[in-house]
Amino acid sequence: MLQTREPLQSRAKRRAALRSALGAAVLISGISACSGGTGDKEEQTLTASQVCASTLDSSAVTALHRIGNTERFTELPGTDDTGESNKFSLKRAASTIHDDMTQRNQCTVFKAGDKTSHPIIDVDFSATEYHPSTDGSTEDGKSENTIYPIGVYAKTNDNVSATIYFKCSTHGSRKPADLTSYIEANLYSTPDQISTKATGRDLMTVLNAISRGMAKQLGCEAQAALPSQVPGAKAG
Repeated sequence: MLQTREPLQSRAKRRAALRSALGAAVLISGISACSGGTGDKEEQTLTASQVCASTLDSSAVTALHRIGNTERFTELPGTDDTGESNKFSLKRAASTIHDDMTQRNQCTVFKAGDKTSHPIIDVDFSATEYHPSTDGSTEDGKSENTIYPIGVYAKTNDNVSATIYFKCSTHGSRKPADLTSYIEANLYSTPDQISTKATGRDLMTVLNAISRGMAKQLGCEAQAALPSQVPGAKAG
C-alpha cells in the first residue's frame, strides 16, 4: 500500500527540530548536574548490549561499535514533560506509538563523554495504517535507497538512515477505535558522530534488532516477519 502521509521533506524538518530539542535537553541536564539541580550527577556509561533496553544481539552490538567507532555509550538523560524518564523502555515506547513524535519514547544513543549533544543514533517507533511501495525507484529509474526483504518494507539511505515497516495491529490508547495495521521504525544517524567505517547495513542491523524487541513487546512477533539476521539487500 502506497504511503500517503506527510512528505518526507517535512518529516525530515520535524526530525531536525526534535534533534535540536534533544540536544538542548542534554545540555540542560548537564547544567543541572553541575549546579546541584535534579540532573544526573554523573554520566552513566553503557555497553552496546545495554543500550535501547538491551535489545541488541551480537551482530547489532558489533554494528553499533562500528557506527560510533566506540564501545562506550550513554542514553538521553533526565525526564520528559510528564516526569517520565527519557531513557528508552520497550514498555513505554510501546505505549506511546500512537502519540505525536515529540511525545514518543525514543532510543537516543550518544558516545560516552561526548560534549556535542549530538546522538550517534536516534530510533523511533510509531503506529501507521500505511506502508510505502516496494518500488523505490525514482523518475529516472534509479533508486536513492537500498531495499531489504524485512517486514513489509525496509530500506536504508546510505549510512544516514534506516526504516522498517512491519505488520502489527495496535489500538490507540486515546482513541481505542482507531486500529492501525503496521509499525514504522526509523533510525537516524548524525553526520558528525557516525564513523566513516559505518555502512547502511550496520544501521539496518541495529534497527532490525531493536524492532524485534518492540514486536515481541507488542505481541506481534510472529506476524512482524523480522529475521534474526539481516538478509542480503538489493538495489531499490
